[in-house]
Amino acid sequence: MQGLMVRLRLRPSRRQAALPRWMRRTLFVLTLAAVVAGYLATVAHLSRNGWVDAKLAELGEWRDRQIADAGFRVASVTAYGHRKTESAALRAALGVEPGAPLLELDLPALRARVEALPWVRVASVERALPDRLIVRVVEREAAALLQRNGRLALIDGTGTTIPNTSLGPFSDLPVVTGPAVAAAVPGLLALLNQAPTLAPRVTGATYLGKRRWDVRLDDRVWVRLPEERAEAAWLRLAQMEMEHGVLNDNILAVDLRNPRQWAFRLPPGMRLRMAIEDAAGS
Repeated sequence: MQGLMVRLRLRPSRRQAALPRWMRRTLFVLTLAAVVAGYLATVAHLSRNGWVDAKLAELGEWRDRQIADAGFRVASVTAYGHRKTESAALRAALGVEPGAPLLELDLPALRARVEALPWVRVASVERALPDRLIVRVVEREAAALLQRNGRLALIDGTGTTIPNTSLGPFSDLPVVTGPAVAAAVPGLLALLNQAPTLAPRVTGATYLGKRRWDVRLDDRVWVRLPEERAEAAWLRLAQMEMEHGVLNDNILAVDLRNPRQWAFRLPPGMRLRMAIEDAAGS
């Protein structure tokens, strides 16, 4: 007896066939939106009642306990590079107590507080697992005393003021004055350091018209530098001083603004020990 094979072709029900695909998709999206809206409404209601905040607080406490149980608590703080910044000031700026959760520390905030200290130019703060905090600082270098409105302030090589500092240990630094002089200090230092034999003898400098410098040597001789090619004039003066000692005790001022002929000012009735003509040379 031969088997009977019957093929059944399944057709969608009339209800299904009556709904186009776009409509089914629309119904799905609307249903999903309703579910999400209900979920958000429930969260908002719970949040207003404080339930969400309470649960988040409990979760944070649980996390802190897990971290503490793992041993990641601050046991020591190691600092490098601080010579003028006292350790007590560093500890106070950090504000980190022994036993604080190491992984929970806000390192950028700690770095910002350390960099707010007067002598700190830049700092870094790092974790060293399991229980150490490492602080590295680069301190400012005192470069000059800024005179403004009859008062002195200590500044570094960038012209930045170093506040809350006793000026006594820095009385040998040059005193700079003039309008907008702080911003011009880096250029002045770069200029002076071109002549290592003269730079240590500088005791003051005045910035004139935001254009050029009058530099005081040995607290005695004023050197009037030109607006242009000031470096060349400064180097030439250093060479003349080494070769001929032109800045002798009789000199009150040297005007270098004329590149072809320098002018030397002497006390009344005194003469140069040597004739110097066309000092700039060719």
